[in-house]
Amino acid sequence: MKKWILGAALIAVAFPMNAQELPQPSPTSTVDQRIGLTDFSITYSRPATRGRAIFGDLVPYDEVWRTGANACVKFNASTDFTFNGNAVSAGEYALFTIPGENEWTIILSTQTNLWGNTGYTQESDVLRTTVPATTGDFDESFTMGFKALSTTGGELVLEWANTEVSVNLGVDSDGESGKNVEKALSDAKRAYRNAANYYSGQGDHEKALATIEIALQLNPDYWYTNWVKAKILYAAGDTKAALKQGKKAMDMGAPDSYRAGYEKEMKGWK
Repeated sequence: MKKWILGAALIAVAFPMNAQELPQPSPTSTVDQRIGLTDFSITYSRPATRGRAIFGDLVPYDEVWRTGANACVKFNASTDFTFNGNAVSAGEYALFTIPGENEWTIILSTQTNLWGNTGYTQESDVLRTTVPATTGDFDESFTMGFKALSTTGGELVLEWANTEVSVNLGVDSDGESGKNVEKALSDAKRAYRNAANYYSGQGDHEKALATIEIALQLNPDYWYTNWVKAKILYAAGDTKAALKQGKKAMDMGAPDSYRAGYEKEMKGWK
Protein backbone atom coordinates (compact mmCIF):
# COMPACT_ATOMS: atom_id res chain seq x y z
CA MET A 1 0.00 0.00 0.00
CA LYS A 2 2.78 2.43 0.90
CA LYS A 3 4.51 1.70 -2.39
CA TRP A 4 1.27 2.44 -4.28
CA ILE A 5 0.81 5.77 -2.48
CA LEU A 6 4.41 6.72 -3.21
CA GLY A 7 4.00 5.81 -6.87
CA ALA A 8 0.82 7.88 -7.17
CA ALA A 9 2.58 10.84 -5.58
CA LEU A 10 5.46 10.56 -8.06
CA ILE A 11 3.03 10.45 -10.98
CA ALA A 12 1.28 13.57 -9.66
CA VAL A 13 4.63 15.37 -9.47
CA ALA A 14 5.66 14.25 -12.94
CA PHE A 15 2.29 15.14 -14.51
CA PRO A 16 0.78 18.23 -12.84
CA MET A 17 -3.00 18.23 -12.91
CA ASN A 18 -3.17 21.70 -14.41
CA ALA A 19 -1.06 20.54 -17.37
CA GLN A 20 -3.79 18.21 -18.61
CA GLU A 21 -5.74 19.20 -21.71
CA LEU A 22 -8.96 17.24 -22.09
CA PRO A 23 -12.05 17.64 -24.30
CA GLN A 24 -14.59 20.02 -22.81
CA PRO A 25 -18.26 19.03 -22.68
CA SER A 26 -19.23 22.66 -23.35
CA PRO A 27 -16.51 24.08 -25.63
CA THR A 28 -15.94 27.82 -25.87
CA SER A 29 -16.80 29.59 -29.12
CA THR A 30 -16.19 33.14 -30.35
CA VAL A 31 -18.25 34.60 -33.18
CA ASP A 32 -17.14 37.85 -34.85
CA GLN A 33 -19.40 39.77 -37.17
CA ARG A 34 -19.20 43.19 -38.83
CA ILE A 35 -22.54 44.90 -39.37
CA GLY A 36 -22.21 48.12 -41.35
CA LEU A 37 -19.11 49.65 -39.76
CA THR A 38 -19.62 48.09 -36.32
CA ASP A 39 -17.68 45.02 -35.17
CA PHE A 40 -19.64 42.69 -32.90
CA SER A 41 -18.17 39.75 -31.01
CA ILE A 42 -19.70 37.06 -28.79
CA THR A 43 -17.71 34.63 -26.62
CA TYR A 44 -19.77 31.85 -25.03
CA SER A 45 -19.78 28.14 -24.16
CA ARG A 46 -21.82 25.52 -26.00
CA PRO A 47 -23.48 22.80 -23.90
CA ALA A 48 -25.17 19.88 -25.69
CA THR A 49 -28.59 18.40 -25.02
CA ARG A 50 -27.27 14.81 -24.72
CA GLY A 51 -30.83 13.52 -24.61
CA ARG A 52 -31.93 15.86 -21.85
CA ALA A 53 -35.04 18.03 -21.72
CA ILE A 54 -33.71 21.60 -21.80
CA PHE A 55 -36.01 24.57 -21.29
CA GLY A 56 -38.39 24.27 -18.39
CA ASP A 57 -36.28 21.42 -17.01
CA LEU A 58 -32.45 21.59 -17.17
CA VAL A 59 -32.83 25.34 -17.69
CA PRO A 60 -35.72 26.46 -15.46
CA TYR A 61 -38.20 29.01 -16.69
CA ASP A 62 -38.31 32.47 -15.10
CA GLU A 63 -34.82 32.32 -13.59
CA VAL A 64 -31.64 34.15 -14.64
CA TRP A 65 -29.61 31.81 -16.83
CA ARG A 66 -25.92 32.11 -17.58
CA THR A 67 -26.92 31.49 -21.23
CA GLY A 68 -24.85 28.51 -22.19
CA ALA A 69 -22.31 27.08 -19.76
CA ASN A 70 -19.19 27.98 -17.79
CA ALA A 71 -18.27 31.70 -17.76
CA CYS A 72 -20.89 34.31 -18.59
CA VAL A 73 -21.38 35.33 -22.20
CA LYS A 74 -19.27 38.30 -23.29
CA PHE A 75 -20.84 40.57 -25.90
CA ASN A 76 -18.74 43.31 -27.54
CA ALA A 77 -19.58 46.17 -29.90
CA SER A 78 -17.04 48.59 -31.38
CA THR A 79 -19.50 51.50 -31.77
CA ASP A 80 -22.76 52.64 -30.21
CA PHE A 81 -25.68 50.46 -31.32
CA THR A 82 -29.30 49.62 -30.59
CA PHE A 83 -30.35 46.39 -28.89
CA ASN A 84 -33.98 45.57 -29.61
CA GLY A 85 -34.50 49.31 -30.13
CA ASN A 86 -32.65 50.40 -26.98
CA ALA A 87 -29.62 52.67 -27.37
CA VAL A 88 -26.42 51.12 -25.98
CA SER A 89 -22.90 52.55 -25.85
CA ALA A 90 -19.95 50.78 -27.45
CA GLY A 91 -18.13 48.39 -25.13
CA GLU A 92 -18.14 44.95 -23.53
CA TYR A 93 -21.15 43.52 -21.71
CA ALA A 94 -22.21 40.27 -20.10
CA LEU A 95 -25.32 38.75 -21.64
CA PHE A 96 -27.76 36.87 -19.42
CA THR A 97 -31.24 35.61 -20.16
CA ILE A 98 -34.43 34.68 -18.32
CA PRO A 99 -36.08 31.99 -20.47
CA GLY A 100 -39.85 31.71 -20.45
CA GLU A 101 -42.24 29.40 -22.19
CA ASN A 102 -43.44 32.06 -24.62
CA GLU A 103 -40.93 34.90 -24.26
CA TRP A 104 -37.43 35.52 -22.94
CA THR A 105 -35.91 38.46 -21.12
CA ILE A 106 -32.51 39.36 -22.56
CA ILE A 107 -30.14 41.21 -20.24
CA LEU A 108 -27.00 43.22 -20.91
CA SER A 109 -24.94 43.71 -17.75
CA THR A 110 -21.66 45.29 -16.71
CA GLN A 111 -20.74 42.14 -14.69
CA THR A 112 -18.46 40.67 -17.35
CA ASN A 113 -16.19 38.63 -15.04
CA LEU A 114 -18.71 36.26 -13.47
CA TRP A 115 -18.55 32.49 -13.58
CA GLY A 116 -21.95 31.76 -14.97
CA ASN A 117 -24.51 33.88 -13.14
CA THR A 118 -22.95 33.42 -9.69
CA GLY A 119 -22.91 36.85 -8.07
CA TYR A 120 -25.26 38.38 -10.64
CA THR A 121 -27.16 41.46 -9.43
CA GLN A 122 -29.90 43.25 -11.29
CA GLU A 123 -28.43 46.60 -10.20
CA SER A 124 -25.63 46.04 -12.73
CA ASP A 125 -28.02 45.68 -15.68
CA VAL A 126 -27.53 48.08 -18.56
CA LEU A 127 -30.88 47.06 -20.00
CA ARG A 128 -33.52 44.34 -20.04
CA THR A 129 -35.70 43.62 -23.04
CA THR A 130 -38.18 40.89 -23.90
CA VAL A 131 -38.41 38.92 -27.15
CA PRO A 132 -40.73 36.09 -28.22
CA ALA A 133 -39.58 32.47 -28.02
CA THR A 134 -40.31 30.45 -31.15
CA THR A 135 -39.98 26.81 -32.18
CA GLY A 136 -37.25 26.07 -34.70
CA ASP A 137 -35.17 23.21 -36.04
CA PHE A 138 -33.50 21.02 -33.44
CA ASP A 139 -30.01 22.12 -32.36
CA GLU A 140 -27.99 19.60 -30.36
CA SER A 141 -25.57 22.26 -29.13
CA PHE A 142 -26.43 25.71 -27.82
CA THR A 143 -25.68 28.19 -30.59
CA MET A 144 -25.38 31.98 -30.78
CA GLY A 145 -24.81 33.87 -34.00
CA PHE A 146 -25.86 36.64 -36.37
CA LYS A 147 -28.46 36.49 -39.13
CA ALA A 148 -30.47 38.75 -41.46
CA LEU A 149 -27.53 41.11 -41.91
CA SER A 150 -27.77 44.46 -43.66
CA THR A 151 -25.72 47.66 -43.62
CA THR A 152 -27.89 49.02 -40.83
CA GLY A 153 -28.56 46.02 -38.62
CA GLY A 154 -29.13 42.33 -38.11
CA GLU A 155 -30.38 39.72 -35.67
CA LEU A 156 -28.56 38.19 -32.71
CA VAL A 157 -29.96 34.64 -32.61
CA LEU A 158 -29.89 32.10 -29.74
CA GLU A 159 -30.83 28.50 -30.54
CA TRP A 160 -30.91 25.30 -28.50
CA ALA A 161 -33.00 22.15 -28.72
CA ASN A 162 -36.18 23.31 -30.51
CA THR A 163 -36.22 26.83 -29.10
CA GLU A 164 -35.07 29.98 -30.90
CA VAL A 165 -35.03 33.62 -29.85
CA SER A 166 -33.62 36.62 -31.68
CA VAL A 167 -32.78 40.20 -30.78
CA ASN A 168 -32.66 43.04 -33.29
CA LEU A 169 -29.36 44.90 -33.57
CA GLY A 170 -29.16 48.34 -35.16
CA VAL A 171 -26.12 50.37 -36.21
CA ASP A 172 -25.70 53.92 -37.49
CA SER A 173 -23.69 53.21 -40.63
CA ASP A 174 -24.38 56.66 -42.10
CA GLY A 175 -23.19 58.38 -38.93
CA GLU A 176 -20.05 56.24 -38.72
CA SER A 177 -19.38 56.84 -42.42
CA GLY A 178 -19.68 60.58 -41.83
CA LYS A 179 -17.16 60.36 -38.98
CA ASN A 180 -14.77 58.47 -41.22
CA VAL A 181 -15.11 61.04 -43.99
CA GLU A 182 -14.49 63.88 -41.54
CA LYS A 183 -11.42 62.13 -40.18
CA ALA A 184 -10.08 61.50 -43.68
CA LEU A 185 -10.57 65.17 -44.59
CA SER A 186 -8.93 66.28 -41.35
CA ASP A 187 -5.97 64.00 -41.99
CA ALA A 188 -5.69 65.28 -45.57
CA LYS A 189 -5.75 68.92 -44.46
CA ARG A 190 -3.01 68.26 -41.94
CA ALA A 191 -0.96 66.24 -44.43
CA TYR A 192 -1.03 68.99 -47.11
CA ARG A 193 -0.23 71.66 -44.54
CA ASN A 194 2.72 69.67 -43.20
CA ALA A 195 3.94 68.99 -46.74
CA ALA A 196 3.77 72.71 -47.58
CA ASN A 197 5.82 73.51 -44.48
CA TYR A 198 8.37 70.90 -45.52
CA TYR A 199 8.71 72.22 -49.08
CA SER A 200 9.11 75.75 -47.75
CA GLY A 201 11.84 74.63 -45.38
CA GLN A 202 13.61 72.98 -48.32
CA GLY A 203 13.46 76.27 -50.26
CA ASP A 204 10.99 74.96 -52.84
CA HIS A 205 8.63 77.92 -52.49
CA GLU A 206 6.66 77.25 -55.65
CA LYS A 207 5.74 73.73 -54.54
CA ALA A 208 5.08 74.96 -50.99
CA LEU A 209 2.62 77.60 -52.22
CA ALA A 210 0.88 75.13 -54.53
CA THR A 211 0.53 72.62 -51.71
CA ILE A 212 -0.76 75.09 -49.11
CA GLU A 213 -3.41 76.17 -51.62
CA ILE A 214 -4.70 72.60 -51.70
CA ALA A 215 -4.83 72.61 -47.89
CA LEU A 216 -6.80 75.87 -48.00
CA GLN A 217 -9.25 74.46 -50.53
CA LEU A 218 -9.97 71.68 -48.03
CA ASN A 219 -9.99 74.00 -45.03
CA PRO A 220 -10.36 77.65 -46.06
CA ASP A 221 -11.60 78.99 -42.73
CA TYR A 222 -9.02 77.56 -40.35
CA TRP A 223 -6.76 80.32 -39.04
CA TYR A 224 -3.67 78.13 -38.68
CA THR A 225 -3.69 76.97 -42.31
CA ASN A 226 -3.86 80.63 -43.34
CA TRP A 227 -1.00 81.42 -40.96
CA VAL A 228 1.16 78.72 -42.55
CA LYS A 229 0.52 80.31 -45.94
CA ALA A 230 1.66 83.67 -44.52
CA LYS A 231 4.95 82.13 -43.34
CA ILE A 232 5.48 80.48 -46.72
CA LEU A 233 4.88 83.79 -48.51
CA TYR A 234 7.43 85.49 -46.26
CA ALA A 235 9.96 82.73 -46.87
CA ALA A 236 9.37 83.12 -50.60
CA GLY A 237 10.25 86.85 -50.33
CA ASP A 238 6.76 88.30 -50.75
CA THR A 239 6.67 90.30 -47.49
CA LYS A 240 3.68 92.46 -48.43
CA ALA A 241 1.51 89.43 -49.24
CA ALA A 242 2.80 87.64 -46.14
CA LEU A 243 1.76 90.51 -43.83
CA LYS A 244 -1.68 90.69 -45.42
CA GLN A 245 -2.12 86.92 -45.11
CA GLY A 246 -0.84 86.95 -41.54
CA LYS A 247 -3.35 89.63 -40.50
CA LYS A 248 -6.10 87.60 -42.16
CA ALA A 249 -5.09 84.56 -40.12
CA MET A 250 -5.11 86.55 -36.86
CA ASP A 251 -8.51 88.03 -37.68
CA MET A 252 -9.92 84.54 -38.32
CA GLY A 253 -9.67 83.74 -34.63
CA ALA A 254 -6.14 82.86 -33.64
CA PRO A 255 -6.19 81.97 -29.91
CA ASP A 256 -4.79 84.61 -27.56
CA SER A 257 -2.09 82.16 -26.48
CA TYR A 258 -0.71 82.25 -30.05
CA ARG A 259 -1.69 85.71 -31.26
CA ALA A 260 0.86 87.76 -29.30
CA GLY A 261 3.79 85.65 -30.48
CA TYR A 262 2.68 85.61 -34.12
CA GLU A 263 1.98 89.34 -34.20
CA LYS A 264 5.46 89.92 -32.79
CA GLU A 265 6.86 87.66 -35.50
CA MET A 266 5.08 89.67 -38.20
CA LYS A 267 6.59 92.91 -36.90
CA GLY A 268 9.97 91.40 -37.69
CA TRP A 269 8.88 90.92 -41.29
CA LYS A 270 8.50 94.63 -41.96
